[in-house]
Amino acid sequence: MPSTRIHAHNPLYLLSAFLLAALILPVPTALAAPAGTLINNQATATFQDANANNFTSLSNTTTVTVTSVFTVSVTSPPDASGGSNTVVYYPYTVTNTGNDNNTFALAAATGSGLPNSWTATIYFDANGNGVRDPGENTTTASTGLLAPNGTYRFLVGVSIPLNTPNGAQDDTTLNVTGGGGATAQDNVVTTAQAPNLTVVKDVRNVTTAGAFGATANAAPAQILEYRLTVTNAGAIAATAVVLTDPDHTWTTFVSGSIWIGSNGTTSNGGGNVNQDDNNTGAETCAVAVCGIGSATAGGPVTANLGNGATEAAGGNLPPATTVYVYFQVRVD
Repeated sequence: MPSTRIHAHNPLYLLSAFLLAALILPVPTALAAPAGTLINNQATATFQDANANNFTSLSNTTTVTVTSVFTVSVTSPPDASGGSNTVVYYPYTVTNTGNDNNTFALAAATGSGLPNSWTATIYFDANGNGVRDPGENTTTASTGLLAPNGTYRFLVGVSIPLNTPNGAQDDTTLNVTGGGGATAQDNVVTTAQAPNLTVVKDVRNVTTAGAFGATANAAPAQILEYRLTVTNAGAIAATAVVLTDPDHTWTTFVSGSIWIGSNGTTSNGGGNVNQDDNNTGAETCAVAVCGIGSATAGGPVTANLGNGATEAAGGNLPPATTVYVYFQVRVD
């Protein structure tokens, strides 16, 4: 049997589509009757006599006065995060959902449910775009008088203190309080984002072909190789990353033994680059991560790590990035 296709210009199709659209259209919400509104009602009775004469009787008029109802609503923005020594802004809108004019006090406090206690400041959102724009420095603690269905937009800025570690959190509670017992509340949790470098140092005896570990045995004149694993486990990039290893007691640095890169198995393996010990020549970087190392016979080993590292300064190490630094010493 051939299939039947309903075309868009088919009248039955158009009627069905219209009915479906009518079903899914939002139904407008009725506004509450304003406080003080008078609702007057009067009943009417119509009747006839035996001669079909028409008569009308009216009842008395009843009057109902609409009383004030005081309610309020506040939006609930999602939790957010920010870097140390920054301010995270949460956009809010308060709506007077009552049927009478009302004024609402605004108050924000931090630290009610988490161990930290940061600072929260409420700013008037002058253009209502949900962003603190330049010049929007007016703090506020009240919506002012709002008519029924009136709105007031503002921002709660949560300041993350300097040197806050990655993953630290603080909660902020916003309280909206109006006349007639109208209250609303919202809570947001702010998470600090920061670099979090971990450094793991391993050693192996090269002379005896030992494996890397936290400890090793070596006799005088034998060669040790150290491997330092630097990982950024934080949420944002670490900047100006400089690794220094100064402890070379009873050992002498082996010239030309610094390797830096992304290979954590073998110092001279793929992804690692041999470094100029004394920074006298142009340095190069590995493909995955950069690093520039230097050392002297009896002094510290220094490695400027991360993308953009130079002989004079450390670079940026992105989140979830690991760089390996190798060097060798001879036991005295």
